[in-house]
Amino acid sequence: MLIGTSKTMISNNIHAGNMNRLDKALLLLLPIIALSFMSVLSHPTPAFASEFELANWYDKALSVNQNNVPALVQKGTELVNHGNAEQAITWLDKALNIDPTNLMALVSKGSALRELGKYQEAIVIYDRVLTIDPNDVYALGGKADSLYSSGNYEQAVSLIHKALELDPSNGETLQVKETLLQAIN
Repeated sequence: MLIGTSKTMISNNIHAGNMNRLDKALLLLLPIIALSFMSVLSHPTPAFASEFELANWYDKALSVNQNNVPALVQKGTELVNHGNAEQAITWLDKALNIDPTNLMALVSKGSALRELGKYQEAIVIYDRVLTIDPNDVYALGGKADSLYSSGNYEQAVSLIHKALELDPSNGETLQVKETLLQAIN
């Protein structure tokens, strides 16, 4: 009964437009949380699912529904995190064809483009994110890194300052700030 009630509450919030970024993030995490519980129940020794099990879950979810946006985005993001930018873009583009405003897919695609050295294309993607959410720290940091990599140091510095005002402890943003300070000095 609790699951049915939760699904109804989520559905009502979605239709009422009451979903904030945290709600959306929690929705994306539901399958991972469920998989973690299943892992604990079926494999008492390792309490959490391995990367292989998660990748297998994404593949299973996509075999059931090839338009499963959270699975497409998560698979693409995992590929970016493991240095497979070309493959990542393929999966992220599939998600963005279904939901062109998916912030996680856009930010991950920007990261993949940066990894490929396509800084101007990454900046365009980050600008799309910032049009939707001007305070997205990941887009601000990614755009700053792309600007820095393409030689636009002053613009990069102003974006880093804005990102650090929003989240002073963001590790990725602090790293970009250090790189910028070294380049400028």
